[in-house]
Amino acid sequence: MPPVDSMELLWHDGERAAVESRMRAAIVGSDATVQAGMEKLASDTRADEVIVVTETYEHSDRIDSYDRVARVASKIKLAPGDPHAG
Repeated sequence: MPPVDSMELLWHDGERAAVESRMRAAIVGSDATVQAGMEKLASDTRADEVIVVTETYEHSDRIDSYDRVARVASKIKLAPGDPHAG
């Protein structure tokens, strides 16, 4: 479905709660914001990889998002002493 201006009249309380719950874990924003969020995620979880999901209506926007995430992720440096560091 194409994007809508507002979901207020379209979703039920359970759907809204599910989306809000998932959005608490989302990393959304500028490159700097995404980098900071990914660095915090890696530090907090000690993860050495993540799964990125981008939901957009336009396929080209999804590809752009994945390109941006890849560019940001390539700048992330793991802390010294981190067992995942090279």
